[in-house]
Amino acid sequence: MFFLSVFKGMKIYLVLALAATITGGYFYIDRLKNNIDTLKINNSKYADAITSKNAEIVRLNENIVEVRETNKRIKDKSAVLTAEVTSLRDKLSEHDLGFLAENKPTLVENVINRAIQNDLKAGLNEIMENE
Repeated sequence: MFFLSVFKGMKIYLVLALAATITGGYFYIDRLKNNIDTLKINNSKYADAITSKNAEIVRLNENIVEVRETNKRIKDKSAVLTAEVTSLRDKLSEHDLGFLAENKPTLVENVINRAIQNDLKAGLNEIMENE
């Protein structure tokens, strides 16, 4: 008889332990489902962020190419202008400009003004072509 009463008590504890395990498992799985939903939302946000950053990287790479091309054009133009300055220095060293300016000032002014106007026109044309 003693064993039957002990067995009945153990049955109750077994049923309670089983119910507690099932309840705990249910809440654990429910929490896992919520975590999975949160992770899916975060994953989609990260995917959007990665896409936008990749687009930004592509844009920056295009800008780098454009800047390099501009630098090359500037370097080429600088080389041309340096050669022109060297040529002008050589020409000016051959002529006495002060003497010429004293004797024929309008001629020197006209030459200088014409050169300035031609440079301005060339600069404006270059600006208009680049746009």
